[in-house]
Amino acid sequence: MAQPAGGEHQVYSAKSDVDDGAGRELVTAYALKRPDGEWSLLVVNRDQENAHRVRIAFRGDGGSVTGLAGTVEVATFGSAQYKWNPPRTRFIAHAETAAAPTVVTYTNGTADPDGPILRSKQSGGKDTLYDLPSASVVVIRGKVAVP
Repeated sequence: MAQPAGGEHQVYSAKSDVDDGAGRELVTAYALKRPDGEWSLLVVNRDQENAHRVRIAFRGDGGSVTGLAGTVEVATFGSAQYKWNPPRTRFIAHAETAAAPTVVTYTNGTADPDGPILRSKQSGGKDTLYDLPSASVVVIRGKVAVP
């Protein structure tokens, strides 16, 4: 979550070590340092079948490692918040009446559920684990602990 009302936002590279065994990342992350000093991480779990738990580590100068500290806000948008249901159709081998269509469409497709985003708070720490539901986008926001 970027900070509204302007100010300079700094974008940093981020790397995940969650992969599919063939070297393709299943979890990707994007890091943003906001003007108010908080960090906002956009974490995408591309794994359609499995949830993952991740630890967030910030590597500083000299190799120091720290995590988020204090209250951390988490916004989750996954299959529990959104699911697309494709159009329902019915195929009839022989039309029920002459000149009737053999394929009948019942709906145009619908989203159910269709939100809202799940918002929660948890305590951050160097060893805190964050849950990423399968096929989800999660924004994790908080302050970095001083090493």
